[in-house]
Amino acid sequence: MLALVYQGPNDLRLQHRDVPAPGRGDVVLAMRACGICGTDLKIARGEHRAYPAGTIRVPGHEIAAEVAATGPGVETLREGDRVFVAPNLGCGECPTCRAGRVNLCQPAQAFGITIDGGFADYLRVPAAAVEQGVLLPVPHDADPAAISLAEPLASVIRGARATSTGEGDTVLIFGAGPIGILHLVVAKARGAEQILVCEPSASRRERAAAFGATLAVGPDDVERAVSELTAERGADVIVTAVALAAVQEQALALAAVGGRVNYFGGLPTGRSEIRIDSNLIHYRELIVTGTTANTTADCREALELVLSGALDSRPLISARYPLAQAADAFAHAASGEALKVVIEAVPDRAKE
Repeated sequence: MLALVYQGPNDLRLQHRDVPAPGRGDVVLAMRACGICGTDLKIARGEHRAYPAGTIRVPGHEIAAEVAATGPGVETLREGDRVFVAPNLGCGECPTCRAGRVNLCQPAQAFGITIDGGFADYLRVPAAAVEQGVLLPVPHDADPAAISLAEPLASVIRGARATSTGEGDTVLIFGAGPIGILHLVVAKARGAEQILVCEPSASRRERAAAFGATLAVGPDDVERAVSELTAERGADVIVTAVALAAVQEQALALAAVGGRVNYFGGLPTGRSEIRIDSNLIHYRELIVTGTTANTTADCREALELVLSGALDSRPLISARYPLAQAADAFAHAASGEALKVVIEAVPDRAKE
């Protein structure tokens, strides 16, 4: 089989490997689609903390797949079943896992992050993950690329839930990359009345408008736009879908009384300290939240939205590449011109 393997910073190599065999309780999946996200680009640059020096691993955590083989003891799945993979795993025993927050289990475990992921023709799902129910069934006629987008959607839904985004809200989103656009789509689906997007790229601002933003402006115009759009009241919900300290600092000043702020984009390690006016939080009774990754429950909710047609993820797909063209796919994803770039399977490659 073919696999895209991280060997070091800026060194992703296509390699031929043996198809994994399932042990007791394991499931081997044939990848059908795996999206490239900002985390994968960070991994490729050698900037992810889960990829220290010497790491050899297959990234990819936005996975739609087909069951290729099952190990002894697996009774709920059979060969040919189509599944979506909820990527984050918990130990099942710590307080955060018992509270249903497996995304916060330490040490964190996830496909494509700490264990081999979806940028390969096949991947093995360990028995412990199968038992946790991370393999969510999908119909055979569903577009695997569209299904793979349920993973970033799940993370965005988690952020929207933390800020109670809903009917009548004015929402400000910093960033119109793939995640920013997903936040826009989710805010619309949850009934937001006005959605303002702040984005320095003119082409991305146009894209945000095409996806239904009430207004898309550059950073120099965002304060004026919020003031005019809300009659100087401020935004009810603010999402920082970019990894910029200045944006996190600015967000609080643009929030309305009782506003909710979600620091969605994490800052670089070692450069994550910001200065804030705590009186803004105190006197406006702001709620400042942070969300990271997602849980299997979040993924299940996102998948239901996609499968029901309540949220069509297909317009977010800019390009599809076979695994053999992974270098081109990553370059396209890193260009800033694409929304979602997805790597798709080539049938029966493992037999070559």
